Amino acid sequence: MSGRKTLPGVARVRITGDDAATQALLDVLAEHFTVTEPDPYSGGRSYLEVDTRPGSAPSGAGPGDDRPDLPGASKHRPAAVPSTVAVTMARQINAAHLHLSAFRNLVQTYGDGLVPEWPRPGRGPDNPVGQALSAASDLLYELREWSSRTAHASGAVSVLPEIIAASEEQRRAEAMLYPPGGWCALPGGTMPPPGEERSAEGVADPIAAQLLGPVPEKRYSARASGMSVQRAFPAVADTPAAAVWTAERALYGYVCQHWEAPGDTPADLAAAVDGLDELADTFTSACIHVLEEIRRRTKEGLLVDVDEDAFDEAAAAVREQLGIEPERVPKLAYALSRVRQAMTGARAALPAAPDDARTFDAPAQARALGSLDGKTLTELRRELGSERHWQRHRSKTRMPDYTAADWLRRAVHWMHAAGVNAYDHGAHLAAERHPERSGLPIGTPAVIEDGGER
Repeated sequence: MSGRKTLPGVARVRITGDDAATQALLDVLAEHFTVTEPDPYSGGRSYLEVDTRPGSAPSGAGPGDDRPDLPGASKHRPAAVPSTVAVTMARQINAAHLHLSAFRNLVQTYGDGLVPEWPRPGRGPDNPVGQALSAASDLLYELREWSSRTAHASGAVSVLPEIIAASEEQRRAEAMLYPPGGWCALPGGTMPPPGEERSAEGVADPIAAQLLGPVPEKRYSARASGMSVQRAFPAVADTPAAAVWTAERALYGYVCQHWEAPGDTPADLAAAVDGLDELADTFTSACIHVLEEIRRRTKEGLLVDVDEDAFDEAAAAVREQLGIEPERVPKLAYALSRVRQAMTGARAALPAAPDDARTFDAPAQARALGSLDGKTLTELRRELGSERHWQRHRSKTRMPDYTAADWLRRAVHWMHAAGVNAYDHGAHLAAERHPERSGLPIGTPAVIEDGGER
């Protein structure tokens, strides 16, 4: 071999072998790359760095080395701290790594290509944001290695942790210092304290219990009551079916927001359609999976006392309702995706001026909206929902008055059209009086119906 190789980045290498084999490999690497002096690692291994970037000088070149001058924290002597402090330090660094990964994902999604998801081969970050992210990742890695050594020196773990080709003892050390799961990067995540072990947090809910015995005559329900039903929770909690009921509970919460729904922006509605599209596809898959599992166990004699004719008829009806055809996309998911395509590019418009002259009653408007100046779109949406909900209950004993609700509805639609998140009473009133001067799109007149209520 001859000639120096140039590749992006720095490779961190751990070598397992005797001294002669290790030295032979180091000699070959030193001919072509910049190699750091090897440090001893646990399990008879050596740890070193190989700089494969263009322009890096051979090992020992010194002044010609153009690598970033990053602190070699991993090589610094461990800190003398109590074992519980060492574990907390390691977990704090892991939390920083998780947050940095979440930040990188946000930049990749919304940063206009500053940090590409799949960088081009042979090229490092070409902008300050990408370079800072890369440097921060390297520094966190250095701190993680040093934290692991500190935890080992403190007696918190008996060996240095390892992920790849690790022994059972090293895997236990890894789990002790860096509990699995996105516990700190996720909303509401909490860092487990030293001594607490937490299982990995995957997409699926953890299974800690199962329902035994024959299938009960009473069906499970989230909210219904009666002689033929029983409450799903807490009966199904921690069982394989819990994921389905948790999803139902979350979706029911969304449906219960129908009082506030008139305050949803066009993008909110489009995002809901996207979610329903994927939900329909996932729901279809879940239905078919459950039906096929029941059918398989029945055919193999593992599930007895099933009315097979009734089951086959009902399963066929489910397939028909779901619109499932062999080798075809489920009809419902496909139809929802077409709804979303039809909405692409849609934008909000000012409500058209109604025929009801009361709508432009300034005192009524001031009573409904005057105190809301400066409040956010979310707060106005909540006010609209509360007012509509109150008037719906009021209608059971007396005539409702939807004047305030009408004004709140018009206020949130003005905010949608203007693209603002803080309510401006004066600007809204000016747009109502002279919509043609507002520069905003104006909607077409239409009668608003809310299922028989305003």
